[in-house]
Amino acid sequence: MPTSLLILWLVCATQSSSPHPTPPALLREIPATGGIPPAVDPSILIPNNGSGSAQSYEQSAKDFVRMNFGIRRGAVREEGIAQFKRWKDPASWQVLWDAMKREKDDVRLAYLDHLASQGGLGQAMLAKIAIRSDEAEMRHEASRRIHRPACDEVVAMIELGLRDDRHAVANQAGLLAGKVDAFAVIPSLIFAQVAADEKKTDGDLAWIAIGTRTNYIANVVPVVGDRTGAFQPIVGSLQTGVLMRVQDAMVYTYRSDAHHSLVALTTRDFGQSTVDNGWDMKRWWTWFNTEYVPYKQAQAGLPAAQPPASPVSPRSPVPQPPDSTATAPESPT
Repeated sequence: MPTSLLILWLVCATQSSSPHPTPPALLREIPATGGIPPAVDPSILIPNNGSGSAQSYEQSAKDFVRMNFGIRRGAVREEGIAQFKRWKDPASWQVLWDAMKREKDDVRLAYLDHLASQGGLGQAMLAKIAIRSDEAEMRHEASRRIHRPACDEVVAMIELGLRDDRHAVANQAGLLAGKVDAFAVIPSLIFAQVAADEKKTDGDLAWIAIGTRTNYIANVVPVVGDRTGAFQPIVGSLQTGVLMRVQDAMVYTYRSDAHHSLVALTTRDFGQSTVDNGWDMKRWWTWFNTEYVPYKQAQAGLPAAQPPASPVSPRSPVPQPPDSTATAPESPT
């Protein structure tokens, strides 16, 4: 092999084998009580350049879309797309996206391209669309434009999605984490894969009755006629048995996309399959603290922390699922 090619090959091999910095969230154990510290400070999503408010852009965004798109074609439409580069204030991005909800794909895809060129906050806006959009096509296109591995702004947006009370949002955030190699959110993914909701109503949710009905003659009615007389019986019934009333219940939602991303990310980074952890949060917590964190600390050249003497069940942001979650269905309820 020529010397120049050999040197080039060595440089490329060195660059490709150099590891990315280990996220701090993977170097500390998940606490046994309390919530999970965020992997990235969410304040990173707040622009520090004195940008305006979303309300101040709402009317101008609607006017911009009406004047340049809709039924307009040709040069006017192309000029409108070219003017996306003027929308650089992060406060304007969401209202402009909302104003283009009914526009054709050429306009919206061009806008996603514009966001991809706007640095970390633009990447975060793409992540927001990939998590919260109602359209699967737009979620896919937005996620396709996010750089790998995810920057801190994208990680912060994924964290907010994983902590959302809406199951669809949390599930989409978990799916995006797997797509963009957001290893930093693994602790949050552990507790986002299953959620418990307590259902309470003013009345009964359901009731079950198990009993026996016994008929008896409750009364008689005399019936008379010409030189005749009789009695018409009135039949009553007696119900005996047990009535069970269901007044509240705990519903477990299995977020399969978040779960599959968790298994894929941890298996790839740890080098060993983690599929056996199933949906059991306590098992995941124990594995993370006793195996994964020491592995990452050694990888980062840090002294390994002493594992807890007797692992206890952490207090997760949501109640823990029952033991049967290890055999949970593959799709969320």
